[in-house]
Amino acid sequence: MNIFAFLTVSMWEWFAMYRFEINQYIGQLAFTAFLLALFSFMLFNVFELKMFATLIQPIVVFLFFWLMFKVPPLYSGLIAVNGYLAYCLVTSLLYFTAQRFGIAFTPATPQCYAIQLVTGLMALLIARLFVKLRWGFSFVQAGGAAAGAAGTNAKLLLLVLVGYVSLASFNFLYYGAGHTLLMMLTMIAAFVLFQYWALKKEHEVAFWRRNKKFKIDAP
Repeated sequence: MNIFAFLTVSMWEWFAMYRFEINQYIGQLAFTAFLLALFSFMLFNVFELKMFATLIQPIVVFLFFWLMFKVPPLYSGLIAVNGYLAYCLVTSLLYFTAQRFGIAFTPATPQCYAIQLVTGLMALLIARLFVKLRWGFSFVQAGGAAAGAAGTNAKLLLLVLVGYVSLASFNFLYYGAGHTLLMMLTMIAAFVLFQYWALKKEHEVAFWRRNKKFKIDAP
């Protein structure tokens, strides 16, 4: 029963991280979420590498976007790191708020699974709102052309690298060293920068479309 609950909640969490149009990829998305849930279960319960989860999982998500959905490497890294960053931020805020009210959560309990489901729902609603309002990431397309590393793309690449370093150190600093507030402020800053440059890229793509010179890697 615990395995079933873990896989179900984990699949929902991975589903909530996708940040581009998925209407035509429901089957692939469900299968990918299942595989990622299995990977998470092995990582947490078999190999007991909980502290290394945020170091390893973003790389695996990046590979899934790049190799299975044929998203260009730069944009695969962008949506993998940004989605993971957003999810960690929402989760941290919920746990931090709960702790302020003296509420403690034990892993693998109904209360813990419930907050994970709520976090997944919030992340999914935010992601769909961003897509609906064209607040970034509509330029990310499965099977799109390779993205160059000039102009805005260069800044996005730098943010991906910095964001990954922030994620890789998250468990060690947030849970291990207890730097809760520091990590939350760092993640908020990184997330805001991600959205700013993604929206800037969105405006550039809109300009190219209006001028009928659209290229997915326009600088």
